[in-house]
Amino acid sequence: MSTSPDVTPDGVGHLDHVPFAEALRTFAAAPSVLIALDFDGCLAPFVPDPADARPLPEASKALRRLSATDGVQLALVSGRPVDQLQALADPPAGTWLVGSHGAETAELDADGTLHRVPFTLAGTEADLLAEVTSAVEGIAALHPGTWVEHKPAAAVLHSRTAAEDVAERALSAAHDGPGQLPGVHAMHGNQVVELAVVDVTKGAALTALRERLGEVAVLYAGDDVTDETALATLGRGDLGIKVGQAETVAPFRVADEPAMARVLTDLASWRASHHQD
Repeated sequence: MSTSPDVTPDGVGHLDHVPFAEALRTFAAAPSVLIALDFDGCLAPFVPDPADARPLPEASKALRRLSATDGVQLALVSGRPVDQLQALADPPAGTWLVGSHGAETAELDADGTLHRVPFTLAGTEADLLAEVTSAVEGIAALHPGTWVEHKPAAAVLHSRTAAEDVAERALSAAHDGPGQLPGVHAMHGNQVVELAVVDVTKGAALTALRERLGEVAVLYAGDDVTDETALATLGRGDLGIKVGQAETVAPFRVADEPAMARVLTDLASWRASHHQD
């Protein structure tokens, strides 16, 4: 993997001497665009209790401006379940919500109803999920400060509120125990390990959404290792942005969530200006 260039506090970076701002302006001028964004660590700062996470007001305002502009489709792509993502993000009508790392996809209509792409577990997958969930709950009970999140196709062990040594032992136990069962797919994120019983990735979900929407240029931004599968799908005419300092395949990066909010604000202004011309 390569490491993309650093950016200044106002969100402007360079790749091979091509300004980040120029790349954003070029993307803003595309006839039809899909702006797909991770939630935690991209739109919403990390907080001790994930239920308290909310997008930064500037980011929410920019998304609403973008959603009202012709030729723009929005998507939030997250490890969170779709219902939770809707409740926390409060996205504009018409936004696509991709949850559980791609296991769930739904479109939000104007009255707040989610129109879901069908997803069900096979009988053997449901049985495996029950086994994995029981095992992960047992691990959490033995490691203070860790807890389990339940998803339609996965059990997730969170360790953000545990002591560092306790968190390390708990995550290792989940990965080396139930994470090794046949049919289980272990995914590591920021202080979490997710054990899924179906093989899903954000990259596969983004590809499927792109095919559903037709010919669009895609901007994808995210902070987590799980976002790399989505960033790796991008091609000519697309734009990938890494939030934070982790290693990435993305050509551009911003420092943090406020910087990402400024990028979205600029993009909304440029898109609106181009549409008026």
